[in-house]
Amino acid sequence: MNEIKNAERLMPAIRADLTKRLADQGFRVKDIADALNITQPAVTQYLKGKRGATYKSMKQIDAIIDPLADKLAKKIRSGQGGLELFELSETAHQLMVMNKEGGVTVHEGANEPDRNRASVNLLKERLQLELTAAEKYLELANRTSDEHTKLLLRLIASDSIRHGDTVSQVISWLELGGSKREFRTPEREVLEQMISLEDSAKEVNLRKSVRVAHPVARLLLEWIDADEEKHEKIVKKMLSLA
Repeated sequence: MNEIKNAERLMPAIRADLTKRLADQGFRVKDIADALNITQPAVTQYLKGKRGATYKSMKQIDAIIDPLADKLAKKIRSGQGGLELFELSETAHQLMVMNKEGGVTVHEGANEPDRNRASVNLLKERLQLELTAAEKYLELANRTSDEHTKLLLRLIASDSIRHGDTVSQVISWLELGGSKREFRTPEREVLEQMISLEDSAKEVNLRKSVRVAHPVARLLLEWIDADEEKHEKIVKKMLSLA
């Protein structure tokens, strides 16, 4: 599979991969079925290769799937539940973005404005930087034994992946004559409610209010505080467009 266009189509392949990894760790079919929220016959079909596509030609599979498999194994052992749908969706999304071959194919027409062409070229370079950074952070995360540091590095990698996805979307938008297309924002009432939620979250600065000895854990709390600041700023700007 060289070109991935739909993250949802990757989900059965991810389930199949997780099934085999958990089985290799000695978990029972019932435990795997409960953890993946699927039936026991489905687990059996995944293990026999009768269900779930393969994506072995894709890059960075282990770097993305291994942490999820380890997390699931810990959940099974501690009885803390199983795979959440958003986790499956996020994993599929990361694999899709990480495997864009050379970024997005851009067809530069003779009538494309020069500024659009320059922007597309700049964005293509940025896309490659973001995906390269994501790979490096994932590699670093896999090499560290400290769980807090591992989580922080994965968060940074996840941000780089999202940046790459955003850049890809803007490239596509420019290709289709984005400046001429209409846009829609959520209703003002909804945006105002979201701003109210962000204000409530910002009332307590986690970095300053929560006492934790681990220095990287403090950085993780600082990460959350910084995200809240960013969310409020962006939603307010969206509100001005509504």
